[in-house]
Amino acid sequence: MINIAYLIDTISTDTAGTQKQLLQLIQKLDRKRYHPFLICLKESKWMQENPIPCKHISLAYNGFISLSFPLVVRRLIKFLTAKNICIVQTFFEDSIFVGLIGANLAKFKPLLFSSRRDMGLGLQGQPWYHRLYLPALLLVNRFFDGIITNSFEIQKFVSKRERVPLNKIKVIYNGIEIPQKKYIIPDLFRRYKADVWIGIVASLTPVKRHDIILKAFSQMILWTSGSTIRLVIIGDGEKRKTLSEMAIVLGIKDHVHFEGAVKNVPDYLNMIDIGVLCSDREGLSNSILEYMACGLPVVATRVGGNTELVNNKTGICVPPGDSRALAIALLNLCNNPEQRKVLGDNAIKIIKENFSWDKCMSDLESYYEKKLRNNS
Repeated sequence: MINIAYLIDTISTDTAGTQKQLLQLIQKLDRKRYHPFLICLKESKWMQENPIPCKHISLAYNGFISLSFPLVVRRLIKFLTAKNICIVQTFFEDSIFVGLIGANLAKFKPLLFSSRRDMGLGLQGQPWYHRLYLPALLLVNRFFDGIITNSFEIQKFVSKRERVPLNKIKVIYNGIEIPQKKYIIPDLFRRYKADVWIGIVASLTPVKRHDIILKAFSQMILWTSGSTIRLVIIGDGEKRKTLSEMAIVLGIKDHVHFEGAVKNVPDYLNMIDIGVLCSDREGLSNSILEYMACGLPVVATRVGGNTELVNNKTGICVPPGDSRALAIALLNLCNNPEQRKVLGDNAIKIIKENFSWDKCMSDLESYYEKKLRNNS
């Protein structure tokens, strides 16, 4: 058995991209060959209230400058040694550095991998000390046995920005389930009727730029006549109140529906006609994968891995921050149901060929095996 420790800041939800992918990865890992453990820097309320698919511990981490930091490292070293961990894979910023220290001080040094699923490491909007991460990573990356990204755009970004050879960075696409054909119609769609439903699934945080879709939607309302379009926003976060107030100011509140975080996302997507994502920054979006798995055409901003998913076969890409371009692209699809059908059919085909969980796990486990052989 190969013992693997997945090290992440915390699990605060099972709906956010990286956390959701990690939980599903752990569930699908071949238990005949691998024995996974989850190590969180900090405990969360969600972890206390929900089952975790493997044994897990919390290190009670309070930051690098905390007086308790040596105890955090000691707990990690003790766990890695006691469980004879062969592989440590880190997720998110702080885990990279905590994992590096713990892995190198453990009695038996495990293979160390860093997962990069975004282009935001150390960028604006993060705590001040994250600005130190970039110069630190130029040194730290040398001690990692590999870096795993979920898109070729992130691979190129990390290689250029952190001066890492491309052959040290492995691209393994996210996995996604093809939803079953048994759907329950959410109450929203029973209460309201529309000729076209537009949907966005994303946390209500600044980087997702829900303000852009609200501005675009308000323009679309002015341009359309004789038909009803509605926008459903799935997700929750710090910007919810601000965005709700913005919908009122723009005069579109009666056509915009904030549904919050929901468990039954496929049920909603089954009733939606177009999926949209207008972020300023993305890795490989789980939301876009979910849209495509449900046969939706997609309109997305031309950032990160979005362009690896959205092209003239599956949807339309627009410049980030451009509400007018977004409105035009969405209106074009609203007025062309046949085009929506073709794009949606193409999307499902691409998901089945390249983004199934079987392929994701096969690629990941093959990568582990290769690295273990090279290290033996």
